[in-house]
Amino acid sequence: MKKLTIAEAEALARKFRIENEIGIASPIDVKTLLRQLKITAMFRPLSRNSYGISCKSKSGKLFMLINSNSTIGRQHFTIAHELYHLLFEANPLPHICQGVVTNEEFNANLFASVLLLPREGVCKMVSYEETKSRNVNLATILRTEQMFQVSRQTLLARLRGMGLVSDTCFNKLQQIPVKESAQEYGYGISLYEQGNEGETISDFGEKARLLFESGKLSEGHYMELLNMISYDKKED
Repeated sequence: MKKLTIAEAEALARKFRIENEIGIASPIDVKTLLRQLKITAMFRPLSRNSYGISCKSKSGKLFMLINSNSTIGRQHFTIAHELYHLLFEANPLPHICQGVVTNEEFNANLFASVLLLPREGVCKMVSYEETKSRNVNLATILRTEQMFQVSRQTLLARLRGMGLVSDTCFNKLQQIPVKESAQEYGYGISLYEQGNEGETISDFGEKARLLFESGKLSEGHYMELLNMISYDKKED
């Protein structure tokens, strides 16, 4: 598939938001979205260069594996990235996101950016003076990335793509330490840290419980199924 333009990606993301009853300027709760779309997602430690894995079964079931060693902000981007592969590729194949830039990887990255940071929402956060000068201040950066729960890297790339920051401003903001600046402005730093290790988003456990309660599943099989989705975090 050819590379999408920003306008094409924004139109696709806007259509997706409307179909899933998400406001066109609103932040997205990605975990709620995964549940709404009935996508099974597991957060587990992966290798340093693997951000996520996605696949679609022959029966149409959708699955994601997200690297819990990534920061929370990066995880949100990975989920949006994998949504593109699962929902918009003509023939989605088992896919590992490792930062390799093919046309489809470019499209998935672009879609993730515009989905998480809708133009209408971002423009509300940036003042007229900042837009005119193309010099967005740090307070606006922090407020926006916290509002939309994205990484600093994702936000700066989106602002540059929208023409809201000059190269000089972009380079200056890139040099500012992320966690330290968040703390200095009174924000928490969980967005910029690892998390979610061991979490699973799925209705698998609920279905197993209902089968067990209806007598269609033995207690032994029920516990076996639960063990399939459980995760014992190792102590350091």
